[in-house]
Amino acid sequence: MKYSRYVFLLTLVFLITLSSFSNAQDYKIEKSQTLLTFSGFHAGNKFVGNFENCDATLSFNPDNLPASTFKASFETASAKTGNAMYDGTLPQTDWFDSKTYPTATFVSREIIKIKDGQYKAKGDLTIRSITKPIEFDFTLSDLSQSIVKVNANIQIDRLAYDIGLKSDPKSEWVSQMINVSIGLTAIKMQ
Repeated sequence: MKYSRYVFLLTLVFLITLSSFSNAQDYKIEKSQTLLTFSGFHAGNKFVGNFENCDATLSFNPDNLPASTFKASFETASAKTGNAMYDGTLPQTDWFDSKTYPTATFVSREIIKIKDGQYKAKGDLTIRSITKPIEFDFTLSDLSQSIVKVNANIQIDRLAYDIGLKSDPKSEWVSQMINVSIGLTAIKMQ
């Protein structure tokens, strides 16, 4: 009887320890310190813009990456470049079609460690209701701190998402590959 209680208590302690070890830490994204930018070329001239309304969630455990997730979203109508022509064109039907598809999302399926502080995210990016698998490298600052910085650079094929497909299907005016940079400040939740 004493032996079975002892085994039960040991098993319980082990499960509690394992549970706390495997759970991912949740982080709250500080929107005021988050930047989602995009860049490319139009008629040979570089343009740079950002999505003014974006959000993300991060749950992360470097010792249990299968329990870790990264999700991000941005409002397509919030794309701003400072160029009135571009800013008027981007929400239109041939480009983001923001009235029909107001939000674009990324959801991770797998996170892989490359080296300390550097990881690869594999997941699905959905723009204009078209979902494609993508992967990209990202960095995390010191996870022992309460505030963590997340940075990533991604190349997105705009034609794969039918962005500008009718007006520029051969990328004669706007570059086919668009660079997207993510800079997030994440605060560890207690």
